[in-house]
Formats: sequence, structure tokens, C-alpha cells
Amino acid sequence: MNIPAKDWSQSGRGRRHPVTAWTYSTGSNPTALDVDLESGDVAVVTADEHLHLLAPDGSLRGEPLPNCAGPTMDWADTAIGGVIQLGPRRAGWVTHHGAVQWVVDCHNDILDVATSPFGNAIAISFSDRQNVVLDSNQQPIGEFTSIRPLKYLRLVPRRPVIIGSADTGLLSSHTITGDDRWSQQIWTNVGGLDTNGNGRTALLAAYNHGVQRFNNRGRSLGFYDIGGTVHIASISYIGTIIATATMEERFVLIDRDGTILWQAALPEPVSTIRCGPFGEHVVLGFSSGLIQCLKWPPWSTNRTSAPTESRN
Repeated sequence: MNIPAKDWSQSGRGRRHPVTAWTYSTGSNPTALDVDLESGDVAVVTADEHLHLLAPDGSLRGEPLPNCAGPTMDWADTAIGGVIQLGPRRAGWVTHHGAVQWVVDCHNDILDVATSPFGNAIAISFSDRQNVVLDSNQQPIGEFTSIRPLKYLRLVPRRPVIIGSADTGLLSSHTITGDDRWSQQIWTNVGGLDTNGNGRTALLAAYNHGVQRFNNRGRSLGFYDIGGTVHIASISYIGTIIATATMEERFVLIDRDGTILWQAALPEPVSTIRCGPFGEHVVLGFSSGLIQCLKWPPWSTNRTSAPTESRN
């Protein structure tokens, strides 16, 4: 596709046109990307095992931190740092300034890591189906065995709840102390998992089955059919905007009712996507190492029609 990366968004169509707020090149494929909701900083882990810490305007805060093996990472929401996989069986906490604060060696290969907003709970999933939750002193506060290994893991920001998904067959939820909440059989392969801030919406990027949606009790609420093979989906913190990408190199932004707000052909494959807290911007990580932030005028949060979700 002969669309320069800096110009591709100009060929998109939808209700409101975005502007490119900033771009940054890591020089290597990003394997994980997250946005600090409080500060707006962006953290990126790349395939060449570097951590890039960016300011809200996309400028580099310091030299990239080497030896961050990845590929998994989860940045806290309160400008304090995040948990990063530092090797196949090692995870650690990296501060907002890029210093490694602590490291834990684990018993088996790590699949994913997740942190609470204040870093006082860290969840790690392993290839042997074991899962552990640690406190800020790296002491276990919870553990559980899942039916299948949880490739994707999320700690719900506003509740002491973990939601995890296997790459096929299972979506489940536990308390941070390891108690089972619910388990849902799923009949599709999964490319990614995301939740909104209160955990009332969980999304699965389900390839040919679109973006699967579940409520806080694990009940299916149907799916968003955006066309194509969806391998990435990210939902805003307040749960009103969803950003997706397909393996056919198409980006689609929808609201929670499934209405397409904006879409465009991508210049190259996207590896990572992260919505801003209100869906007002989306940060994309391309396979070439380009990181790009698209920004829209604020979207209305008025809801015309949507399914009712039960509370716990």
C-alpha cells in the first residue's frame, strides 16, 4: 500500500476527522503499549527488548531502557510506573523514570502481566495454568488455577477483580485473592482482551467472529461485526469508544452501540492499539516501529440505545 504512514489518516472517512497529534519511531516492532491515564504518558516495549517512555506529546523522556525482554507489560494509571516481563520467567516493576525497582523470578513461563492503578496488586499468568497476585512487597495475596492458560490478563481498575482469557475456549474472572467469580466457554480464537474502567464491559478481539462483548457477570452481549478479521480491540476507560484493527489492515473506531465513527485503510500492520481514557485519542503501534497518536474532538457520551448490564 503506497500511503505514507504520516498521511494514511487523511484517506479515512467518518463523522469526524482526526488529526495526527504526534509520531515517534522505536525502530522495532512494538509488542506492548499502554497509556498512563493520569499523566498521558505512553510506555512501549519493543521486540528488540527496549522500553520507550514517551511524554504526552510523544517526545522521549530519556534513553530507551534496554533488556526489557517483554513481550508483555502493563502500565499503572497514576504516573508511578508499571510491571514488565523481563525474561521468560522474570517480571519486574519499572518506575515512571525508567528505573527497575524490583524483580521477581517465577516458577514457569510468563504469559501476561497486569497491575492495579496504584501498583498495589500485580497479577501474573503462567503457561502451566497457574496464576498469582502479588502485593507491592511482592508477597502473594492470591492465586488460582485456570482451566486453560490465560494468555491475556486484566486487573479491573475500579474493582479488585481479575479478568483473563485463553487464546481459545475460556474467558474467566476471579477476585484478587483468587476466588472464582465466573467462567465462560467461548467458541472462538482470541487475539486480545480489554476491559473498561469498572469492568462492566469485557471485549475479545475474536478474529472472524468480530469483537465479542461480555458484561461483568460473564454473560455474552453479542458482538460487533466491523468486517474483516479483528485481531486487536481497545476500549476507553469510560467504555464509550472502541478502537479496532483487522488483519486486512483496516482501522475502525466505533461507539458502544456499534456505530462506526471513523475508519481507514492502514499503511502497514498494526501490532498494538490503546484508547485514551475518553476515546478522544488513540495510540497505534505499527509493525515497523512507528508509534502514532490520532486525536479527535471530544465525542458525545449520550447513549441512544444500549443493552442494560447488571451490577454485582
